[in-house]
Amino acid sequence: MKNLDDYLNSFKNEKQSIPHSFTNTIKNFSPSKKESRYWIMRLKGIKKSIIVATSLLLGSGVVFAGSKVVENIWKQPETYEYTQKITQKDKEEAISEDEAKEKAIEYLNRIQLNKEVGKLKLTKTFRDNELVWSVGFNGGVLLLDKSGNIKSINIPSFEYKIPYNYGITREEARKVAKELLKKYNPNDNSDEYELVSLKRNSEEDKEAYIWYADFYKKYGDLYNQYETISIGWIPTINGLYSLRFENSKYENNEQIISKEEAIKIATEKDKQIEKRYNILSSEAEIGIDKMNTEVVYREKDIENYEKGTINFNRNENGQVTVKDDAVFYKVDNRVRKVWEVTIYYDHYKYDYPERFVYFVDSTTGEIIGGDRWNGTTNKIKDLKSDPYNVIEKN
Repeated sequence: MKNLDDYLNSFKNEKQSIPHSFTNTIKNFSPSKKESRYWIMRLKGIKKSIIVATSLLLGSGVVFAGSKVVENIWKQPETYEYTQKITQKDKEEAISEDEAKEKAIEYLNRIQLNKEVGKLKLTKTFRDNELVWSVGFNGGVLLLDKSGNIKSINIPSFEYKIPYNYGITREEARKVAKELLKKYNPNDNSDEYELVSLKRNSEEDKEAYIWYADFYKKYGDLYNQYETISIGWIPTINGLYSLRFENSKYENNEQIISKEEAIKIATEKDKQIEKRYNILSSEAEIGIDKMNTEVVYREKDIENYEKGTINFNRNENGQVTVKDDAVFYKVDNRVRKVWEVTIYYDHYKYDYPERFVYFVDSTTGEIIGGDRWNGTTNKIKDLKSDPYNVIEKN
């Protein structure tokens, strides 16, 4: 027989098949089983490292997916302290104030929005506690992430003198939206984005004095809602009202796990978490979603998770405060191809069955996140069917 190290290493090449007899024995190994005792006898003359090597394969991030070996991507979520205070460590993590100012001025000049930059402040976002630079300029606010990438720009409409005859048709709005995309996109890849939503602040096209366009990056038939460019503008003068970027890259991972396998994985996990209701039905669709902590929080305290109060209190005035015993988790910022497995329960709320969507990684079969309502695929369908979305020609 081959040297075991060489034998096992040969399967790191994903194109090579693993003998089913070998993988099944590893998965089901037990000294009490006849088949396992048979393998022990057969391998008695082979060096003891086979046991160590096999254990490492199973316990340190390797998954047997069908006939291929893939590495685990899900890690135990880290906890972090939720605070709006900026520490010295935060300052060291983010670019400096001078760098933030330079990047803000550079981008404003690039889009011909020659505004004088004023106050800069390093802050944290409320929900996800991410570091951002808030850059005030004459007439608006620009946000940068901690690395200096543009996150958003907001300019109040009162900064403009809105023309009397500001009304345009949706056909004109679509044309202008694509022109503005090329103008404001910091990268030369506008052709990779598709217009998926076009809305306005009035029910009639001609009465709207602000239009909104959302562009999503597309990969084949799939959209990545985490690579988006959203633009709001005042028609006729095309004054910028709002601009938002999200730029979480899609890893374009392989689809190995089948639909049936994904449903089984999600169903088995759900039975460990949801003890109140029975599963009514399930369905699965391929989509692009981001790794998140939704399942972690749901598993920890399903009742408060669903109320949105697992880490926060909200008083009668709508004021939100952090609970004394709050524990916050974070995971890697990874966007993957997943099976969006929707589990429907035999409990109805607002005439609809309660549900939860699990994100089952299409390569590893791991549950890497979830959503209370929809994965990206159904969110896009809902967005396109929204009656306020006038992306269609009529």
